[in-house]
Amino acid sequence: MKVCKLIRRHSFKDVRVFEKEAISLKKLGYDVTIVAGKKNGKVFGPDRKPVSDSAFKNAKFVYQNINFLTYDIGTVNQFSVNQMIKALEKNTQNYFVDKLYQKALSTNADIYHAHELHALYDAVQIKRTLRKKGKKVKVIFDAHELEANSKLMSLLMKEVDHLITVSDSIKEIYQKRYPNVPATVIYNSPNFQEDLTSKDHYFSNSFVVAYEGVVTYQKGDPRKIINIANLCKKAIKNFRFEIFGYVYPGLKEKNAIEKHPYINCKWIDYHDLPKELSKVHAGYIYFDISAANRKYAMPNKFFSYLNNGIPVVVNQSIDMKRFIEKHQCGIVINKTNPSPADYFKEFYRLHANRKLLRQMSENARQAMRDIYCWEKMEERLAEVYNSLK
Repeated sequence: MKVCKLIRRHSFKDVRVFEKEAISLKKLGYDVTIVAGKKNGKVFGPDRKPVSDSAFKNAKFVYQNINFLTYDIGTVNQFSVNQMIKALEKNTQNYFVDKLYQKALSTNADIYHAHELHALYDAVQIKRTLRKKGKKVKVIFDAHELEANSKLMSLLMKEVDHLITVSDSIKEIYQKRYPNVPATVIYNSPNFQEDLTSKDHYFSNSFVVAYEGVVTYQKGDPRKIINIANLCKKAIKNFRFEIFGYVYPGLKEKNAIEKHPYINCKWIDYHDLPKELSKVHAGYIYFDISAANRKYAMPNKFFSYLNNGIPVVVNQSIDMKRFIEKHQCGIVINKTNPSPADYFKEFYRLHANRKLLRQMSENARQAMRDIYCWEKMEERLAEVYNSLK
C-alpha cells in the first residue's frame, strides 16, 4: 500500500514525521512518500535552518528509502481559511495556497496522513477528488497539538478515518468532539536505549541539568534557566546546565545564556542525543500551561530524558504529572508557574540524594522499556494502518 504524508510547517526530517513514523511504516512494508515544504527554494532542518546539501535540492529525492516530493510553501492566513471553508462546503476542489495538494495527489496513495490542520485540508480535498473518480482512499489526521474546535476543523473531521494524537487528555477531548472518529495515542517516544553509558556519575560530585529543544518564554523560559543555573552553582560544585537546542531568536536573554559561564547551549542532532544525555543527572521542563496544548503536552524531551534514565522535574502539567506520579520517575512541582527557587530546591534534592536519583532513573527506564518506547508505539501505528485496509 502507498502512504503519503503531508506537511507544511514541519521539517522534512521532523522526528515524529520522518525519524519515527515514516521509517516504521517503511519497515512495516508500506511505500512511503513525504510531501514537504521548502522556504526560499530549500527544505529546512528540525532547527529551522535551510539545508544546502545538494542531495536535497531537487523537487524529488529519496532519503533513507523514503520518497520525498517538495514544494514552495504558500501563506495560510484568515482569508485562506475562509476560502478553505467555502470550498469544503461547496465540495469544490479549486482553492489551494500552494502545490501541496497537487504533489500529494500525484502519489496516487491509498492512505493520506496529514500532520497539520491546514495540511489536513489538502488531504481531505484529495480524498474527495479521488472519490469523484471512483477511488476510495483513507485519511489520517496526526494531531500533534490540541486544535481549536473551529468550523474548519469540524468540516475536515467529517472526512477523517482515524485520528492519532500525542497524549491521553488530548485524545479524550477530541473523542468528545468527534465521537465517530477512532482515535489512538502514539507518544513522541524514542527507540529504547539498550546500552547506556555507565551511570557511575550518580555517585560523583558533579550535577548536570539539561533542557532539550527550543527555549521560549512559554517553554523552558530563559529567565528561569539563568536563575536556576545561578542558584545551583552557588550550592553545587561542578554544576552545569546543558541546553540541547537553541534560544528562540529575538529573545533578549539569548545573549546572556550564550555567554553564561555555567550554561552550555548547542544544537544536537536527534541521533546524537543519547550520547549527550548520558552525562545528565536531571531533566528540566517548564511549560506555560495557560494554553491547553501545553497543559496536556507529552513532549519529545520528556521521553528523551526518561529513555536515558534521567528523572524529570516539571511544573503542574496534567499528563506529565499523571505519568510521573504513576511511575515515580521524577518530581512534579505542584504549581503552574514555579519560581527558579522551586526548581532549585528539587534539583538540589536529587543532587543530595543519589539513592533517590538512581531509583527514579531505574523506574524511568523500566516504564520506557515495558510500555512507552517507540517499539511499542510502532505496534500501535501498525494497528492503526491495519484497521484502514
